[in-house]
Amino acid sequence: MSEPADVSPVLVVVMNNPRDLTLVRQEGWYRIPVRRAPPRLGADYLAFYQTGVFGEEERWRVNYYAPVRRVRRLRRLDLLPGEPDHPRAQEEYYKFELGPLARLPRPIPSRRLRRITFIPTTLERLLAAQEINDLWLGHEAEERLWAEFKAQGIAVERRAPLREDDEEYVVDFALYCREGRLAVLCEDAPVAGIHLVREQPLASDYDLTAAGWTVLRFTAQEISGSPARCLETVRAAIAALGGPAAC
Repeated sequence: MSEPADVSPVLVVVMNNPRDLTLVRQEGWYRIPVRRAPPRLGADYLAFYQTGVFGEEERWRVNYYAPVRRVRRLRRLDLLPGEPDHPRAQEEYYKFELGPLARLPRPIPSRRLRRITFIPTTLERLLAAQEINDLWLGHEAEERLWAEFKAQGIAVERRAPLREDDEEYVVDFALYCREGRLAVLCEDAPVAGIHLVREQPLASDYDLTAAGWTVLRFTAQEISGSPARCLETVRAAIAALGGPAAC
């Protein structure tokens, strides 16, 4: 009999300053500005996506995680009293008080070295993920299509922003081709036992087309009833856009 899935909530956050990693490791806390916090803040663990400021061995991947002991709301000045003149000294932050920092059994890399903000996931996914796209929790149709893309070796990015600087609207699946970008959108359908809330709303077909994307939209019934036909449609669109671009 298989072990039950560990759905303990995990929040993947961005680590873009080596000093912040030192604070997590030595003092056991991490901060998120209240004005930039995700809708779902509660988590049993934080995991850390390290950006390009880190060395070759650690950048552009999730390497570490830590249990959350308590969350408090404090001013930056209270968190870092040695910097009273900082321009955000009076700004409020969520302070995550953490247990010991642990290294993941294997790092979780980003294939496209992409920018992310927050990724709500589960401990099971965190420990099993092979790359960043494995972390997102999608509705049933989205998960089915993601599994099909992986099985067929089709390179896609999940929850990609409409534009690189756009944090408001996302694309379920983005495929980057030689002659353009392909957006694949899935109709939402509930996942049994897990409450899912989109961190950002899906971009509309109009906005995507205006931004130069080619759009495909599949219903949950289409994906569950004929995933092979959905993949055939995607492959045809990729071919029409000159084939996949080099990463």
